[in-house]
Amino acid sequence: MSPAALQNAASAVASVSNVHVGRNSRRQSHAVARACTSSVHSSFAGSTAPLGCAKKLNVEATRGRSAVSVQAIFENLKLDKMFNVDPAEKTRKTYQERVDNINRLESKVQALSDEQLKAKTDEFKKRIQGGEDLDSLLEEAFAVAREASKRVLGLRPFDVQLIGGMILHEGNIAEMRTGEGKTLVSVLPAYLNALSGKGVDIDTVYDKMERRDMECMGQVHRFLGLRVGLIQQDMETELRQHEYQADITYVTNSELGFDYLRDNLASEQEELVLRGFNFCIIDEVDSILIDE
Repeated sequence: MSPAALQNAASAVASVSNVHVGRNSRRQSHAVARACTSSVHSSFAGSTAPLGCAKKLNVEATRGRSAVSVQAIFENLKLDKMFNVDPAEKTRKTYQERVDNINRLESKVQALSDEQLKAKTDEFKKRIQGGEDLDSLLEEAFAVAREASKRVLGLRPFDVQLIGGMILHEGNIAEMRTGEGKTLVSVLPAYLNALSGKGVDIDTVYDKMERRDMECMGQVHRFLGLRVGLIQQDMETELRQHEYQADITYVTNSELGFDYLRDNLASEQEELVLRGFNFCIIDEVDSILIDE
């Protein structure tokens, strides 16, 4: 239906004097007409049309000898498509091609021995030094990290976890449902970004979670030849410097925040503990960046 025709239909509905829906009164009739007109005009404005009249509501609006089917109007507005959008499905489609590419590499990576799998880390680092960027290595690096996780932890990241890892690598927030393995997701982008040699911080809320994740997920990174660090309370400056220089460092938000403040108050270069900021994965991001 053209815009002009739809406007004419809306005018007909708006000016109707009697709308017969069961035993509706004149006041109810005008209310229905106003709701339908509002829905039509909101569609022209590009906003989300209110559900004043459902698609299946069959109301005949009569003006003289002409009749307008409100149901037909709303069929043309395609309200089903406007309100039945699944964000998760949209996200899946966006990353599906890369997920398929990672899955195709799985059989090839499975055939590697432990030593050959570990050697992939040095290979990736050399390719980065040769000019390749991290995005071009993402699929291979994720396939290697997935296989290492299977061998070390007995856990194979599923497709949804690959997607979560890609979202984190891009610097975005990945909201995942309970049971989708958020902790395992971090292994993938942490490994990829650590290949640059500039360091990765994994920021958690509690000391116990920090140590648990380091001891468990850190096994995958150590298997692949990366050094994993841990920051805790009451550490001396030299030890903090050493742990922050690791390829991947687990730290709580409070320790990281206070180390940043202390570095800004330091009077000597030797007192600084943090390295240059490169890539950080934040667990419980809503709690850390908003509540804390």
